[in-house]
Amino acid sequence: MTTRIVEAVADKLADPLKVAAIAARPGNELALPARTTPSWEPVGLSDAHPAVALLFAELGAADPAQRARAHAHLTAALAADAPPPTPSLYGGAVSLAFAAHAAARTSGGYTKLLSYLDQAVVGQVRHWADARRARLDAAEPIGDWGGYDVISGGAGFGRHLLARYESTGDDAVGDALRRTLDVLVRTALAPDVTVDGRRVPAWWVHHDMGHGAGGGHLNLGLAHGLGGPLGLLALAWRADVRVERHAEAMAAVVASLDAWRLEDAAGPYWPHSVTSDRAGDPRRVRDVWCYGAAGLGRALYLAGAALEEKDWQDTANAAIRGVLETSGEQPVFDFALCHGWAGLLQIAWRMSHDTGDPVYAAAADGFAARIREAFDPRAPFGFRYAHPAAAAETDRPGFLEGAAGIALALHCHATGEPPVTGWDAALLLN
Repeated sequence: MTTRIVEAVADKLADPLKVAAIAARPGNELALPARTTPSWEPVGLSDAHPAVALLFAELGAADPAQRARAHAHLTAALAADAPPPTPSLYGGAVSLAFAAHAAARTSGGYTKLLSYLDQAVVGQVRHWADARRARLDAAEPIGDWGGYDVISGGAGFGRHLLARYESTGDDAVGDALRRTLDVLVRTALAPDVTVDGRRVPAWWVHHDMGHGAGGGHLNLGLAHGLGGPLGLLALAWRADVRVERHAEAMAAVVASLDAWRLEDAAGPYWPHSVTSDRAGDPRRVRDVWCYGAAGLGRALYLAGAALEEKDWQDTANAAIRGVLETSGEQPVFDFALCHGWAGLLQIAWRMSHDTGDPVYAAAADGFAARIREAFDPRAPFGFRYAHPAAAAETDRPGFLEGAAGIALALHCHATGEPPVTGWDAALLLN
């Protein structure tokens, strides 16, 4: 049944023009109380052509006919207006490069395109690194999520650079990767800085998390928080790409997580953010990929495995198993990768693959069954996106919050094999 659902979703996403027309139609915007977000952009890894291409690149490993569909979406992305020249895994040149790299792993080709994109990304990363180093040299905090996170910052595009460096050995790509790692290491080891008369960690960002405190926060998620840098540092260490004080920085991040770790009957967990000297919300709110003990636990597990720190691995396992125990009680409203059941499925699958623990395998089976039950053949993309603060569901075709990402998680579970394209590297899960 899973295979039929994946095939049905793929068929619905095959035509780039049709997908874009449905996703961008009036009334399909995600309307939240504070903002309205379009459900389509030509270039990106959320709802965009490169995001959809990831599904067809992965399916193309076993079915060459799917490769033409991946190529069609990549071609449509190339025909769009050039995105802003800033490094971001989920937008711009890096997102296109990540999808093209995935397609090349199954079908070959794209050599000239990837070479061009490598040069563009390397140049963007050098500017980024210079700007972030200047902030740290001036005893300022990293400033915003673009400084370090998975979606728009160093953890995300650093993971792409690591994949490209492992594939090509290109010196310029390797230099950009090391510059990225160096910024993250320096941030982790920097002394506290002063913001509005308060001493805060150098990871401090000015974004408001909605707790009524406009002075910024320390983020403890995987998508926008310390989990992203920790995951990248761990994966780079595992790949023998290391910079000065690399392991020390990983230990510093883990120490920060230890300082804010909470505990309940199910096990350890973390608040989503810290404002000033207190947790933004100390309750176990929602443990998914982007925030909570599932994604953060996976990052901690990777760090423990990389440095052979058993205590870190034990805490990670306890945290993720606690998520499995409480997942049915938590407010998970959608089925996508970011903060839905597909993200939990991929984390459980990765933990099962890495540890051999049958508890993780059983959890993955349960998550997959829940997702299969939600498939609606009448929906334009097979799954609809529900947000608790939105008045209506929306049709999302893409990777992070859409049908392509759900299908990828289902496909991985069904095959029982790691992704051929490494698509879940975009989640820093491996």
